[in-house]
Amino acid sequence: MGLDLAFCCALAQQCFINEYVFSHAEGEIRKARELRDAMAAALEAGAEVPARWPVAVAAYFPLCSLPAAAKLLEATWPEAVSAVLVQQVREPAQELQVRSTIPRLTPIEDALSLSVQKQYEENPYPRWMKDAPGREPLAVNVALRKILPLAPLRRLVRSGRPDILIAGCGTGQHAIGTAQLFQGANVLAVDLSLASLGYAKRKTRELGLNSIEYAQADLLKLGSLGRSFDVIESVGVLHHLADPWSGWRALLSLLRPGGLMKLGLYSEVARRNVAKARAVIAERGYGSTAEEIRRCRQDLMALGESTDFGSLLESTDFFSMSACRDLLFHVQEKPTTLVAVEAFLRENKLQFLGFEGSPNVQAYRRRFPEDRAAIDLGRWQIFEGENPDAFKRMYQFWIQKAG
Repeated sequence: MGLDLAFCCALAQQCFINEYVFSHAEGEIRKARELRDAMAAALEAGAEVPARWPVAVAAYFPLCSLPAAAKLLEATWPEAVSAVLVQQVREPAQELQVRSTIPRLTPIEDALSLSVQKQYEENPYPRWMKDAPGREPLAVNVALRKILPLAPLRRLVRSGRPDILIAGCGTGQHAIGTAQLFQGANVLAVDLSLASLGYAKRKTRELGLNSIEYAQADLLKLGSLGRSFDVIESVGVLHHLADPWSGWRALLSLLRPGGLMKLGLYSEVARRNVAKARAVIAERGYGSTAEEIRRCRQDLMALGESTDFGSLLESTDFFSMSACRDLLFHVQEKPTTLVAVEAFLRENKLQFLGFEGSPNVQAYRRRFPEDRAAIDLGRWQIFEGENPDAFKRMYQFWIQKAG
């Protein structure tokens, strides 16, 4: 096969994974289009296609976008080329097939939900490849004690066979992790995007999991189902609603007395560089198409150290199309503060159990050794003020509803 073809196959797979975020010259993409069109014509005519053609095209365009792409699976190819075809033809076809099996639990009607849905239909996020290593599942109470050993956690009544909701499951990585963590879990994982759900269901089947039910739904309308849950997790979702607090209340209405909830919310402090970059994007008038995102990335990298948001360019989210769109071009984002979170918890009589993320918690305990459980949000506000990048990913924390 040759080392060069093997390398080209690996590059084509990487380009598909990052959704063709790499920049290219005009002459380069013109030649790629010409080769794509020539290969499409050959497939339609039943002519032989050289092994290098699909590999070269796959580095610029997903092979599944070709009208007769399925014909590529009928031929015999070198192993590395076959891996490209599985990734770019067979697996996308499987995702399309499983979409028809995913139920729609609620209508999706309001303009903002439809806009967010459109974004994730075009760019399912994240496009993950491998699951974390397997671990022994534990009862909810035991698992939470391992995560938050000093938290004021009251025992969950139904810890043996917990009903769990993942509100905004995306491409399934979160739902799979939860199903693997909690023993005997019955998981309902919902999302607006069928493309994301198709990806999630394919990956779940690959892992042989059967405890996750995937469905399309608007989380604001889940109350119409008449269901309730022992555990609800919603990470990276509420801050994309018009009113995150209304979304949080809607989820609380589904949580059983004494139930547990894990949330992930963007920090206004930690997202300051994102806000600055978005101001530059708005000022320069970039659009949110793939070509515009590629152009924007190149311009931001060229600015580099001349800006005060240079650290943003080191974020892993900067290096794939869907993640970069989510980071800098999302149609809706409302970060929050710990002051607002604390007020909401107090208003709704919720017990704060603590943040996930051992580096932050360890640093906090060194700063405030008197708060051994690390649950004093007033002190956490001081800690974040002193460490503004502490929650650069998100606030991720657990709360418990009154019994």
